[in-house]
Amino acid sequence: MKTLLKFLVPTFLLWRLFLFLPIFIGYNFLPFRDGFQFATIWYRTALYSPVSHFLIYPWANFDGVHYLSIAGNGYIDEGRFFPFFPILINIVSEIFGTGASFGLIQFFVGFSIANTAFFLSLIVFYKLVRMDYKKNIAFWAIIYITLFPTSFFFASIYSESLFLLLLLLTFYFLRLKKWLWASIFALFLTITRFIGIAVIPILFYEFFLQEKPFNGKAILKAWPFFLTPLGIIGYSIFNYQMWGDYFYFIHSQGNLLNNRTVDSIVFPLQTLFRYFKILTSVPLVQYEWWIALLELGIFVFSAIILYLGWRKKIKTSYLLFSIFGFLIPSLTGTFSGLPRYVIILFPLFITLALIEKKIFKVMYISISTIVLFILLMFFSRGYFVA
Repeated sequence: MKTLLKFLVPTFLLWRLFLFLPIFIGYNFLPFRDGFQFATIWYRTALYSPVSHFLIYPWANFDGVHYLSIAGNGYIDEGRFFPFFPILINIVSEIFGTGASFGLIQFFVGFSIANTAFFLSLIVFYKLVRMDYKKNIAFWAIIYITLFPTSFFFASIYSESLFLLLLLLTFYFLRLKKWLWASIFALFLTITRFIGIAVIPILFYEFFLQEKPFNGKAILKAWPFFLTPLGIIGYSIFNYQMWGDYFYFIHSQGNLLNNRTVDSIVFPLQTLFRYFKILTSVPLVQYEWWIALLELGIFVFSAIILYLGWRKKIKTSYLLFSIFGFLIPSLTGTFSGLPRYVIILFPLFITLALIEKKIFKVMYISISTIVLFILLMFFSRGYFVA
């Protein structure tokens, strides 16, 4: 553990400090995007110090605004944002005195939860990787996830870091055959992000794989797994009570004007053709062209890495979850948001760490760091990234 912390603490701190640089550059050289003032908390509340500092408030841009709104005011029409993260913000804020919605306490509580969850995620990630691989593979996996182009969402007031922590804890306790603990973390997973439901079949798969001999006595040990769906079931009931629709958290995704289809499946080939049309018809100077290129690039890159993960015999349960996590958003007719959605697919980074060629390591670190810098710079100035 001491060796891990000697590596992890400076790595995390350097990464965290580095993330302020693109915000600084963006503030000084990139005008805030006109018409996107709603993407910041200042659309909902008056300026106040120190959150009004240009290095601080961008960490709540876009979805962060909604999570803070739910934490302070409860749900109004934001059912697509799952409840565990804002509930956690609200509970912890109560310890310090809740204060006003979008206020100082809730902002820094949300910010602290996200960053703490990511740091803890890296510890659990290391321990999980070490169950199958050598120390250097675990270290490289951590480097790759921290330098991924959209890793800054782990530091923002978003639910990604909390989801990653719960996901890794679920798999960690599954590997230890601690079925109850795995089920508890999986339950919270299902009310943190929709994709959390993909872990439910994985629980049973791992159980059947590990419980030998598989008999009546073994089946009785699986009872905790039946607790896991209670999270999403409870949230569905809440959706019905609030909006008269058990699946409002899905259907409301269709109201975002991003061409996402929520009532049918769109095969990726159709979506690829749509992106080809975008890239050949939208002017190169238009910001949306570059975002379409990013989304398409991440789709292709992730698909290739998942295939390599299968070739390199990454644990089947890891790959199954990653395939679910990759395909579910990809079957909605758009890759919008995919650059952010894939950052919780930790097997991608294990696979990357297994690629031994030095040229690949240099290229990944160089290209990914540059893209990370650019994306965070634009994100901080009101440009949608993912």
